[in-house]
Amino acid sequence: MNMSHHKKQRGVVAIIVALSLVALLGFAGLALDLGRLYVGKTELQNAVDACALAAANELVCEPGLGACPAEFLHNAEAAGIFAASKNFQDFQRDPVAIEPADVRFHTAIGPNGNYLARSDGADPASRFAMCRASIDGIVPWFMGILDVGAQSVGAMAVATLAPGQTACNAAPLGICATGPAASNFGFSAGNWITSNYTHTGNSVNLTAGLRWVDFQSGAGGADAVRDQLLGNGAACGIRTGDPIKVEDSVNDARKAWNTRFGIYTGGESMSTAAPDRTGYAYPSQAPGPVIAVNTSAYANYRSKQAANAPFASFEYAPGSTGISSPISAANHLLHGAERRLVAVPVIECSGAVSVPILGMACALMLNPISNGGSGTVYLEWRGLANAPASPCRSAGIAGGAAGALVATLVQ
Repeated sequence: MNMSHHKKQRGVVAIIVALSLVALLGFAGLALDLGRLYVGKTELQNAVDACALAAANELVCEPGLGACPAEFLHNAEAAGIFAASKNFQDFQRDPVAIEPADVRFHTAIGPNGNYLARSDGADPASRFAMCRASIDGIVPWFMGILDVGAQSVGAMAVATLAPGQTACNAAPLGICATGPAASNFGFSAGNWITSNYTHTGNSVNLTAGLRWVDFQSGAGGADAVRDQLLGNGAACGIRTGDPIKVEDSVNDARKAWNTRFGIYTGGESMSTAAPDRTGYAYPSQAPGPVIAVNTSAYANYRSKQAANAPFASFEYAPGSTGISSPISAANHLLHGAERRLVAVPVIECSGAVSVPILGMACALMLNPISNGGSGTVYLEWRGLANAPASPCRSAGIAGGAAGALVATLVQ
């Protein structure tokens, strides 16, 4: 037997094994390192999707009424950054941090280079929000053996408000139609809808103009209406054409309604029922700006919201019977959200217990309900809730036509 021949074979096998190990490590590294990059991009995509949706939800300027307050973009930027921070990266170990410069806005979709950050002069009338995020300097676990350097991954998303299939958390009010759908049910932007109310104990009954409605078709009853006014009772899946139950009176409706104006009685607080960013009420009188009935208060409301103006009884023309201890401007700023611009169903007030939703409208809640035996509550009609420039929005399933606006990913 030739021993030198076997030694040569052993040497060849060693070389083949060594080369095979390098190849195997290369393939393993390719799979693991590429998988890591893919996971990182997916994590970032989830974060920017959430960021864009949250930011777009705040873009409710109506430029036809004049210059839009800069607060629109400030709120959108803050909402986007907050939503992104609730997502995690690096295999869910670290929160995603999106910088203000990575939240950008534009009045139309694309091109991407036209989107600007708030600090770069983005238009407060923007209707599209873009969020970007990236992870740089990802050092490969295995591919470094093959001299592959640090890698980067990034993600981007664009969202806007568009009509949805369904709505969530619409106000539990029905606006009584006074005309056909073709004529916006008989209303024009700026019209005031007046409804008389009466108290019987803690219950509030509405007559003329408005009705209480229960989106749960009676399952929750009047208590569900109160909870929805507070914001504690979610009602989703609301569709045009679906039936809703009309409630004659609602227990503690006054207390629940007034929380949106920063007026708390009966155990509620800012932590259980958020106020609007302003409690300023209409119609108003001197020394505040005089807003008479059927004079649009919307533009003034936006300015009061930007200043976080609280409810002031001496400025409120109808009086403030039973209204005491409204919260401060500082608390409206700290705890406030958009609670007075609401999507509401339009119904036929025929006296029937169950009626179909004819359409969804956008309305501004103008005044709190006093503790007197009777009085008047006002809403301002701002248009149909599915109109492209509607200041009202909801949560719900995207991709509809007649539903209220919902934040929708478009890129």
